[in-house]
Amino acid sequence: MDIIVTMNIPEDLIIKTTGVRMNKFYEILRNEDYKPFVETKGGSNFSADYVSWAVMHDYLKKNFQYVEYKIHEYQITKDGTTLTLPYMLLPNSTAVVKVTLTLEDNDGDKHHHEECLAVRNFRMSAETSPDAAQVENTIRRCIAKAGSMLTGFGIELWFGEDIKDLDYRPETLKNGQKPKEGHITVDQNVKLDRLSRDPVFKGTDTSTKVKTLIDSNPTKEKAQNAIDKLEKKIKELRKKQKEAA
Repeated sequence: MDIIVTMNIPEDLIIKTTGVRMNKFYEILRNEDYKPFVETKGGSNFSADYVSWAVMHDYLKKNFQYVEYKIHEYQITKDGTTLTLPYMLLPNSTAVVKVTLTLEDNDGDKHHHEECLAVRNFRMSAETSPDAAQVENTIRRCIAKAGSMLTGFGIELWFGEDIKDLDYRPETLKNGQKPKEGHITVDQNVKLDRLSRDPVFKGTDTSTKVKTLIDSNPTKEKAQNAIDKLEKKIKELRKKQKEAA
């Protein structure tokens, strides 16, 4: 909103506060060439272009006299122990990180931007019970996005992001069920299914038994134990086939 304060005073003393300075602030990096720093992540099923957080940080430090990142923390109580986490844990065990970026320009004006991102896995689906590496990567990506939103540097890379998210569908197990906290994960489901279809099990009921196991919604520990057993069995059978050849 433009605020114009006028009184019966000379024109050169009229105070005018407009959006012009903010526009100039945004345009400091808006037209900088980010394309030499674009990297691509992903493979055949998913790929995305991005500018790394380190490149963003370098440009911010070069152009602003003050740069600050605040990673929001949240407390949860689990098994009687209170933990402070750098992400918000949602009821379905997925997580969201939140970063506040503060910049100060050469006029001494400070500008803030808050940005949130879901912690995702390599398939870009929300991860349940994310590990430290996934949280760290999401925080860095959130910093990079906050920098783009606040300064315009590389903003084109985020064009259409909201449209893509409209097509997002939560991951499910092979049987269509949603994974539950502490129970078999989507990754474990995929791995079990793949292992059970190994050629060494041709003519056996291994695949049927694995499907029954998955449908029973086993714990993560039980699912991992089944994976370990299948991998061990595959090695043994392949060794026997090789010796018999």
